[in-house]
Amino acid sequence: MGSKAQQLDTITSYRLLDTISSKYLKSDRAIKIQLPRSYEMETKKKYPLMIVLDGDYLFDITSGSVDYLSYWGDIPENIVVGVNQFGSRFQDSSVLDEFNFTPISSTSNFYDFLVKEMLPYISSKYRVSSFLIAVGHERTANFINFLVLKDKPLVRGAICVSPKFSENMEGYIVDYFKKSKNRISYAISSSQKDFESIYQDVYSVSKSLDSIDNKYLNFKSIVLKDENHYVVPSVTIPKSIKNIYSKYADIDKVEYDSIISKLETSPIKYLTDKYDLIKDFYGIDKKISINDFMAIEKYIETNEKYSLYNELAKISSKFYSETILPSYYKARYFEESGKPEKAMMLYRSAYNMKEVQGLTKDYLLKLADQIQSDFNL
Repeated sequence: MGSKAQQLDTITSYRLLDTISSKYLKSDRAIKIQLPRSYEMETKKKYPLMIVLDGDYLFDITSGSVDYLSYWGDIPENIVVGVNQFGSRFQDSSVLDEFNFTPISSTSNFYDFLVKEMLPYISSKYRVSSFLIAVGHERTANFINFLVLKDKPLVRGAICVSPKFSENMEGYIVDYFKKSKNRISYAISSSQKDFESIYQDVYSVSKSLDSIDNKYLNFKSIVLKDENHYVVPSVTIPKSIKNIYSKYADIDKVEYDSIISKLETSPIKYLTDKYDLIKDFYGIDKKISINDFMAIEKYIETNEKYSLYNELAKISSKFYSETILPSYYKARYFEESGKPEKAMMLYRSAYNMKEVQGLTKDYLLKLADQIQSDFNL
């Protein structure tokens, strides 16, 4: 985490303004764009795309949260695009037919603008991946559901802040997630001091979705106590973004205590499955972090399952072959397998390799010296 911060601490994210001339809206629509700090350095890298509806007032909250959280490595960097809806919010998001309560007229046109014009435009100009998130507040939060509730959802992550659900929407949402086999991260939020109808709807939907047993749904409900309708976004958008990327973040104390420490299967498999999911869902080939290797090391030491060090050495050599990490794990395996001389030699041979966070050359030399002293080698 520290090395990433040091790498990017002199680089700022890029803010751009643009306008799209839309045949569906029959007008120009302003958009704001934030490119990641690493965008000019990582010239072949593709980034998840976060679309912010109500961009005239939600863009700064969202883009700032993305920049901050990605700076510290809690989430990947994203390209963030805010859509200006000042003066057109109702027409863009709330003109629905009176039977199915789905978009018609100007709202159908706005949907087509997003899907058929803006997304292709952004994809043609910037290096975006296939992972798409949408953020909205009140009416636009409800509109986001029209991007989700499909056989093939247009977004993989939805952040619905104080959603003003349209008629039948609660039923549509619950029925969809009961059956869907599309992997979706879905977050809704409100407050006890929000508009009463919104708070009650969020409470009802949350209760229903919490009861659903669907391994493909990553659902998060955030209900605050004291914030009013207009303050809710500033608190819940960062929390919701973190939840969207909850599978991406490094192993923390909560994950270790609640899951890893209680594993009855291999923690090595848990680790590799975690990173396979990151690649499959987010489309990001993330390098296994030193933090996560050390979490598995803690499990091995606590449970005295030292044979697993051999597997950990093999995996770490794929990602950190130039460092002391693979030698350290292999030496720990030899040490606990009754082969102290091999362990001692490995500890000392790692002296010419790079150190990693929390593991130094001096520490490995001390381990070697201790073996030599204990076994008179």
